[in-house]
Amino acid sequence: MKYYFEKITNHVYGFLLWDESWNSYNNCYLVMGDNGYTLIDSGKEEHFDYLEASMKEINLNKEEIFAFIATHGHKDHIGGLSYLENIKSYIHSEDLSLVPEKLKTNLTGTLPDNGAAFNGLECILLGHHTPGSVALFHQESGALFCGDHLCFFGEHLPNEKVAGNGKEMKDKYVKFISDWAKNEEMRSKHHFELFMEGLKKLREIRPSILCTGHGVVIRDDVDSFLSDLIQSQFV
Repeated sequence: MKYYFEKITNHVYGFLLWDESWNSYNNCYLVMGDNGYTLIDSGKEEHFDYLEASMKEINLNKEEIFAFIATHGHKDHIGGLSYLENIKSYIHSEDLSLVPEKLKTNLTGTLPDNGAAFNGLECILLGHHTPGSVALFHQESGALFCGDHLCFFGEHLPNEKVAGNGKEMKDKYVKFISDWAKNEEMRSKHHFELFMEGLKKLREIRPSILCTGHGVVIRDDVDSFLSDLIQSQFV
């Protein structure tokens, strides 16, 4: 199994695992706060052992995870919750219906539409990928965790690095949005306007690092990338 566990900032670790059944990297993140670590997304249930092993390599145990937040309710983001007991665990209420019954007992609360979550994280409801999809912003590090609202599903890591410029993938994504904007059927079917509203919310935050749900973490020219995506609908 191919996976990476790297320090992205002084407060953030990224764990990226290549899911051979999906041919994509699935991402989750550890954010250090005053009360311990918050895990943002957990990967699939069958992959949690790899995250736990990676944590042990830097002398962290899963017991040091203070809280868990899911950016949305799909199994590649909440499956590992089955290994996390007796911690604060949150998802937006609009995605509760996506959570398997056996995991619902592990959830201790829901997220606000907009505003402070906890441990230095701010929640922003996006509601496009799923009705309860959220982004989370960690102001101290400038990291924005956007879940699958914007991600590089199926893409390999440039130069085998977790974080970087990702120029080739950014250019590809801009073209994807431009093509989507020109296709009226696809605009309607996949709620293009709602997606763009979410992008505008992300840009307003002015993050310096973009931590996506799948694939490379973008830490260069994030603001211009988000602006290019928004403008691509007019090209």
